[in-house]
Amino acid sequence: MSHGLKKGFIGMIWMVYAAVMSACSLSPAAEPAVLPPEESVQTVSIKRDGETTDCGSREQIGELLSILADMEPTGKQSVQDVPQAEEYTSIHFEDTEDHDYTLFYYEKDGTDYVEQPYQGIYEPAPALGVLLDEILESGETVLNDRIPMVMADGAMYYDTGRESTVTGRCGVMDGEITSAVERTEVPSENNQSNFGAGYGYQWGPEEGTLEVCIDGKWMVFKRRYADDSRVYYAGRWYNKSGLSEDTLRWLAWYNGLTGEEQASISSEPTDLLDESEISRAEETDAQVD
Repeated sequence: MSHGLKKGFIGMIWMVYAAVMSACSLSPAAEPAVLPPEESVQTVSIKRDGETTDCGSREQIGELLSILADMEPTGKQSVQDVPQAEEYTSIHFEDTEDHDYTLFYYEKDGTDYVEQPYQGIYEPAPALGVLLDEILESGETVLNDRIPMVMADGAMYYDTGRESTVTGRCGVMDGEITSAVERTEVPSENNQSNFGAGYGYQWGPEEGTLEVCIDGKWMVFKRRYADDSRVYYAGRWYNKSGLSEDTLRWLAWYNGLTGEEQASISSEPTDLLDESEISRAEETDAQVD
């Protein structure tokens, strides 16, 4: 083979190689946001700055779905339950089959984004921000239910979502919930709850727990510290100084959910895992000492 033909042959091989590598390196097509069909939407709520507003206009719901369906994928991945943004507006749909769809709208570095957790991050049309403002201004403000809680013996006990495993229970009650406030309120006196009255309770075998008999089931409630330097999560207390601002915001959101809603959350901020390991190590050291 002549020198010229050899160079041409090698060049052709490199072109084929480059084409193959280019094809292999193409990013997979971004998945569109998952949205409910318009005819199946039962409720739409918009939440911003701690206030939730229901959208009752079918016209606005249709426009909202249309804008969200036409968003441009950014190619960025969503790898958390809530955006890594200081401020955001949540958009929550519920359909007639009780399926939930949640997206978050926020601004970052002068660009508007919509993030659907674990699905993708998108750029919406500017009309989305305008529409959300209109819904928030014209809709009906909704007072969110607080996590079920009861005040007993001067302390507040919060629903853990867990059913007691105690067997052979004594039939004598240690107390009874005799008064109640609205679900959106916090109890302010002993033997008062925000989920109703007439429920008997017993002190739990675990330190700092109260077990309340609700509709034939003994549900576990746990006392929380009033110390503002610590925050409660999943049966443990964490020092706020060891957690990031994003994690503290996530915890404020999480601790405002009901026990059932908390049980449906499948992921958590990584620094909670780190702090949990530290906390366990400190407890082990204390027991050894």
